Amino acid sequence: MQESDLKTVIAAYLEAYDQRALSTCMDFFAQDATIHFAMGTYRGHQAIEKWHQDRFAADMRVTRVDEIRMDGDTVIVDVTATSKVARAWRFDSVAGRVTVVFRQGKIHEAEFGLRTALPIERW
Repeated sequence: MQESDLKTVIAAYLEAYDQRALSTCMDFFAQDATIHFAMGTYRGHQAIEKWHQDRFAADMRVTRVDEIRMDGDTVIVDVTATSKVARAWRFDSVAGRVTVVFRQGKIHEAEFGLRTALPIERW
């Protein structure tokens, strides 16, 4: 897929996610897709559907897309997000990075992580 196509897919997924449209979200994932989130791995449609339900229940929301970068069929999305868990830890929001690998137009793998900067990195 071309870069503009992948960016359009990411934007459409984020819109479906924001709307809590579970079936539409699932349409973006390959049947054998994998999500790596926190300390868990979710493989296949059933597990990924449960992952979405859990995130919706936690009121996880992307509040800002900071940057989208491409490297072939891999898209790296830097976001700012919030959730009930983050707020319970007294964080209004957290900076996250999502790395998404596409195969045949579908999300094959997604990895979610925190985006942090060490003070020494700014030197």
